[in-house]
Amino acid sequence: MDKSRIRVRYAPSPTGSLHVGGVRTALFNWLFARKNGGVFVLRIEDTDLERSTEGSVDQLKRSLRWIGLDWDEGPEVEGPHAPYRQTERFDLYRETAKKLLNSGAAYRDFATPEEMAEFREAARAERRQPIYKGGEYRDMDPAEAERRAEAGEPFTVRFKTPGEGRTVVEDEIRGPVTFENENLEDFVLMKSTDTPTYNFAAAVDDARMEISHVIRGDDHLSNTPRQILIYNALSYGLPAFAHVPQVLGPDKKKLSKRHGAASVEDFAAQGYLPEALFNYLALLGAGYAADEEIFAPDELAERFRLDRVSGNPAVFDEKKLRAINSVYLRRQTSEELAMIAAPILAEAGAASAAELEEDMPRLTRIMALLRDRLSTTAEIPAMAGYFYGGEVEYDPAEFEKQFGKEFVREAFPELVDRLEALPEWTEVAIEKAVRDLAAKKDKGARHLIHPLRFAVTGRTVSAGLFETMELLGHERSLLRARKAVEEMERLPKPIG
Repeated sequence: MDKSRIRVRYAPSPTGSLHVGGVRTALFNWLFARKNGGVFVLRIEDTDLERSTEGSVDQLKRSLRWIGLDWDEGPEVEGPHAPYRQTERFDLYRETAKKLLNSGAAYRDFATPEEMAEFREAARAERRQPIYKGGEYRDMDPAEAERRAEAGEPFTVRFKTPGEGRTVVEDEIRGPVTFENENLEDFVLMKSTDTPTYNFAAAVDDARMEISHVIRGDDHLSNTPRQILIYNALSYGLPAFAHVPQVLGPDKKKLSKRHGAASVEDFAAQGYLPEALFNYLALLGAGYAADEEIFAPDELAERFRLDRVSGNPAVFDEKKLRAINSVYLRRQTSEELAMIAAPILAEAGAASAAELEEDMPRLTRIMALLRDRLSTTAEIPAMAGYFYGGEVEYDPAEFEKQFGKEFVREAFPELVDRLEALPEWTEVAIEKAVRDLAAKKDKGARHLIHPLRFAVTGRTVSAGLFETMELLGHERSLLRARKAVEEMERLPKPIG
C-alpha cells in the first residue's frame, strides 16, 4: 500500500441528522487515514435540492466536530480540490457529461414520463424486470439528438450500459461481488433539470479528488458497478472499495429512534460523552480483540485494519456504550465534572446559573461524591438536583413505607433533635449521632439511615448518606428532616 497517496472521504447528504451508521462510516474513514498518514476529506453531497438544507449542513459539521472528527480537506478548511460541496461543482459535471456524450458512452434520452410508464407497465405484463436500455433514443443519431435538445425538448443524459458481460466489485471487506451487465439499466447521469444524479457526481468527484479508498455503507454496494462503468468510460483509475455493513438495533432491525437514539445529537442529549461514543462506534464491527475496549483516538487508529472489519451487520448494544461512558466519566476530574454539571443543573432548574457559579467548590465536591455512580450526564439532575433548593417532595406511598413503623415514629424526632444540636456539621459527627441513637434503642443503624436518607433527599438511593448530608449543609438537612417529622405526624396509627 502506497501510504503517500491514501485519500479517503466521508460524503454525507445534508437531508437530516447524522445517524450512528453514518458517523461510524466517517470514523472508519478517519481511522484509516490517520493510521496510514493519509488525507480525510469531507464532501457535502447536496445535489438533492429539494431535501438538502443549510441547517443539515451545519448539523453535520457540528456533529462531526463534537465527536472529535476533523477533516483535512472540505468545507471551511478547503484544499486543492475545492469546492467541496457538489452544488458548487455543477459546471464540472456538465462538462464531464458532454465528454461522455461525445465519446458515445452516453446519450440523450427524450423519453417522456408517459413513455416510461408504458415501458414499466409492459414489463409487468410480460413478467420481466423493467430494465430500461433506452429504446429508440439509445442509438439515435447524435446530430438529431442535439438538434432536438437545442429546440428545447426535455431530455436526460443516460449511460450506455453494456448489454452483456459482468462488472465485478473487488470489495475490501466482502471480496469480489459480481453484477451481470444485462441486469443494469441505462442509468441517468444528468437529470432533465441539468443537475447530476448521485452516481454520476460521486464517481466524478471521487476521481477528481483522487480518492484512493471509497469506504462507505453497504447500502451503496448496488451503486458501485454503475460508478465503475463511469470510471472506465472516462479512463479514470479505480479506487479500492470497501462497503461497511449497517448498524442494527437489538431486534436486528435498522437502528432508529424507536431503539431510543439514532443520531449523534440524540446521544449527546442523552448524556453520552463524545469520547465514549467515538470509542464505542470505532470498536463496533471493526474486528478489534475482544478484550480491547477503552482507547484514545490515536490508539484506535494505530490498531485499525480495514481487512478486519466484519462483513456482517453490527448490533448496537447501548448497555456496552453506557459501560464505556461510565469509564470516561470516572476519568474526568471533579472540576471537569462540575463544569459539565453546572449548565445541566441550571437547565433542569435545580439552581440558577449564578448560584452554581458562585458555589463551584461545593459542586466540585458533589461531583467527586457522585462520579462513580454516573453512567451518563443525563443522570446528573436526578442524582445531584436534591443538593440544591429547600424542601423536597415525598412520594406518599414511599413516605408511609419509610415512616410508618412504630420505631421510626418514636425515634426519628429524637434523631432530628440530636442532629440539630451537633456542634459541627461533618460526616463523622452526623454518622456518630445516628449510630449512637440506634445503639441506645438497641436497633441496627439501618432502621434510622433509610428514613433519614429519604427525608433529606426524597430518594431511597443516594451516595453515602453522611457525606451527602455534610454537602447538603446543616440548614438544608434540618429543614427537610423537620418537614419529615411534620409529615409523619399526619400518618395513620403506626403499624408496629
